[in-house]
Amino acid sequence: MPIEGACLPTVANLLPNAPRPYRHGVHEGVDFYNGYSCVTIDRGTPVRAVKAGTVVRADWDYRPLTREELDALLARTASQGYTDAEALDRFRGRQVWIDHGDGLVTRYCHLDGIAPGVQVGARVEAGQLIAYVGNTGTPQEVLNPDTEFHLHLEIRVGDSYLGQGLSYDEMVATLQRAFSP
Repeated sequence: MPIEGACLPTVANLLPNAPRPYRHGVHEGVDFYNGYSCVTIDRGTPVRAVKAGTVVRADWDYRPLTREELDALLARTASQGYTDAEALDRFRGRQVWIDHGDGLVTRYCHLDGIAPGVQVGARVEAGQLIAYVGNTGTPQEVLNPDTEFHLHLEIRVGDSYLGQGLSYDEMVATLQRAFSP
């Protein structure tokens, strides 16, 4: 688990394939929120690597969303009817990505900060501290900055995300297998 003692949430809106109407898209990961993940989660909660690998992205230079940028992103997604790759990346906020080989990459998103030593090219071990929970990239970062603290974890398999195109039951079973010891 990316957060010590956490469990997988079972609320459909926190899992892959859930609609994201505010940005005209779908959710591509698992959201670990306080009250839904078996442990207390707040700003600064430690985030740990779920598997050993090499850091391929660490957003040390993250720039917070401005109100103008948020409004422009939301307007663009509304006019397009979908969230383009650039907007989706911005909505993920501060991120750390770890490449585990064989096309498997985990993305840790909405981070408040990154742990010392976590930089592109660094090797990390399963369970190693890599970052801290935040709300970066979310509309709340701009509109209500003291809310919505959570970890968004994506498991990327090639060009898709784990669970893409699966029914809810199939996706939950797949996630349970992925996170079983």
